Amino acid sequence: MKTDKEIRAELSIINQRIHSVEQPVSHKTTKAYIGYFLLFAIAVFCTSLLIHFGPAMTGFVTFSESVIKAEDAGFSVSESGSVSISTDLSDINSIMLSGTVYGNGKAAVFVLGPTRNYLAYYFEGDAGSGTEFSDMCYDTCHLEGIGSENTLVFELDNMRIDIDKVRYSYDRLIDFDLQPRTISIDYAKEPAKVIELTLTNSQLTDYSVLLYIDGPLSSSFSWQGSLIHMTPDQPEKTIPITVKLPSNLEKGTYTNKITARYVPPGTYDFVGESPVAETFVTVYN
Repeated sequence: MKTDKEIRAELSIINQRIHSVEQPVSHKTTKAYIGYFLLFAIAVFCTSLLIHFGPAMTGFVTFSESVIKAEDAGFSVSESGSVSISTDLSDINSIMLSGTVYGNGKAAVFVLGPTRNYLAYYFEGDAGSGTEFSDMCYDTCHLEGIGSENTLVFELDNMRIDIDKVRYSYDRLIDFDLQPRTISIDYAKEPAKVIELTLTNSQLTDYSVLLYIDGPLSSSFSWQGSLIHMTPDQPEKTIPITVKLPSNLEKGTYTNKITARYVPPGTYDFVGESPVAETFVTVYN
């Protein structure tokens, strides 16, 4: 991703090109109008990038992650009927089935929905020695209005199905912040200092972040443990960081960045880019 400075430089060049375009006259071709429009569109796009990725967005993160959780099933169905399944999850987006089908005929498995049945798996043919299937979903790949308690409807014609695993996907909202977002240290007054960061957990979700520091004085920062874990009963956590600056620090301004990067949970399949919250510590000497 381009930096804020690089995007602003490109925007300045584009604006110069736009201003250099003369007012259209009657003998201008359609091509000239198209070129002018494209330049304007690019300028608007770059401005949008500045708004979306600018420094005002630094420090606060709200996003939704898509995760998948597998539930061991372990049941067999040899005639048409229904089986109830349940999970402790809510806001389910999809249901996927894994198992083995046996026999020679037709087999269909549906998820009973509020208004109709959703096809999860279908097989037609000879599976005398057993045919395995994994994460089948058809109509159940994207669901709405499905809760934690569901019913599988089996329509079997000379077939048997063993269901080994049911996998659910769902969205989980993660909302965290790192405060304060800026800290200033006067080297003449505070060559050694303990700063306190507050990691918030607005959604009261179980999650972890990796804490690390970049900058010219990063070796002067120390704290207890880089992996910070939050639990649903912790709305916030205080992280003390000790700063011991070198005694021979030259005159200047030194900006260091403390980053809290979200760590995808190890028991789930994470989809998406791992977001960060940041605090900037500037030392003045």
